[in-house]
Amino acid sequence: MISNVNELKTVIQMKQKQLKIYLEAALKKMGYLPESHKGFLYAKGRIPVLLVAHLDTVHCGQAEIICFSEDLRYVMSPQGIGGDDRCGVYMILQIIRQAKCHVLFCEDEEIGGRGAGAFAGSKIMPKVNYIVEIDRKSENDAVFYECDNPSFTDFVLGFGFEERSGSFSDISVVAPHLNTAAVNISAGYYNEHKRYEYIDMLAVENNIRRITQMVLTDTGHFNYIKRNNQLSLVDWMPAAFPSMVTGGKQRLLMDVPAEAHIITNGCEICSGTTYLIDRASKVYIYLKELNAAVESEYCYACGDNGEQIAFSDSIAKILPVISFEEAVERLTMNYG
Repeated sequence: MISNVNELKTVIQMKQKQLKIYLEAALKKMGYLPESHKGFLYAKGRIPVLLVAHLDTVHCGQAEIICFSEDLRYVMSPQGIGGDDRCGVYMILQIIRQAKCHVLFCEDEEIGGRGAGAFAGSKIMPKVNYIVEIDRKSENDAVFYECDNPSFTDFVLGFGFEERSGSFSDISVVAPHLNTAAVNISAGYYNEHKRYEYIDMLAVENNIRRITQMVLTDTGHFNYIKRNNQLSLVDWMPAAFPSMVTGGKQRLLMDVPAEAHIITNGCEICSGTTYLIDRASKVYIYLKELNAAVESEYCYACGDNGEQIAFSDSIAKILPVISFEEAVERLTMNYG
């Protein structure tokens, strides 16, 4: 059922920085010449396909205990298994042993795709025919986000995947940067961002097989064609009015105290990110690069006993509040 149990455990249990070091060594053993940069790890391959996964998870601690079902099909951890996206990392390692694709491992996807933004701001421009991210829940999904290339969609769905919708992943930044079509494919995890998340190894192994078959199929280059949705402010706002891009919404926000806890989907977040709250205790993520805040819909801040954090006008500051989508676009522009 599991092609490499020891490697699966290793990938699941490491923290993000440790995993990046481990992957750099693993890639070297496979004959790659990996490039480690702030925010991402990239390795050039022979097959003109870029495989993408992210190294971070939403869980605060490491998965010290890993539980397998009797038949080894299902994997869980009481600390949170982190299948999103350690499954993608594990799957890429198995695929590239059979098909030497280009590889991109991004940091900090869960807090705004920062690693993908760093990659987009680098001078690395691999010539690939298409991009496959492995960072989607379930077993059969293919998500194209804002990429709308019918030929590429038909090619991917021809391997038995079903098109689904999604909001954001690293390829939302990487694909337009490389002007190359991209898809996010199921990585076999369920109940993502929750402690009772689990991995279905049957789905994992099945998609390793299908993606390997896909990348070994000869194709030409698939261009990135942006979906014809309503344009955002960043798309059409004249350069003469850059201050209007952040919109007119501002909030009086206060730094969340260091001793407070940030909770999302029942799990505490541990990261170097700066979190803010407003008077109504809504939580925001502060983006230093933009001097702006993004509301975090699924987070709340509390004290040791779950009590609400007291708001103080004297230490609060007025900041522009922008949407998540606008933040991603503006960060991408800044990195470029």
